[in-house]
Amino acid sequence: MEFHPVITKADLGWNEECIRDAMSEDPEEIFNYFWRNFFSIIFYYVDDGNFYELFMESTPHKFWRIPKTETWDGRFIGRQILWENHKEGEVLLEFTDDTDLWNTLKIGGKPIGEVLDRSYIAEID
Repeated sequence: MEFHPVITKADLGWNEECIRDAMSEDPEEIFNYFWRNFFSIIFYYVDDGNFYELFMESTPHKFWRIPKTETWDGRFIGRQILWENHKEGEVLLEFTDDTDLWNTLKIGGKPIGEVLDRSYIAEID
């Protein structure tokens, strides 16, 4: 029998570790805790099949879609991007420290809170 890892509904949104770190169960407070403390966030949005990164290591900060690798065979979602040294993708938003990201950032017209609720949050660094 071949192993096929899947993302389940229970895997979507903020996990218990994120809730503990932010000391809140409120999705907006959790999101603001991480980005306002300059943590970059990589997540996989299940509704459109793309990885995104909130990149905090530049000024202005950037939010982009991470490009898929040319060698991805379509089998395992986590292999569609390079995890180390991936290229800067299509920049969807540049922002500063005083931006109200919760009310500004959208993907496909959906607010970031709704997007993250339907996303696998893969890495916070």
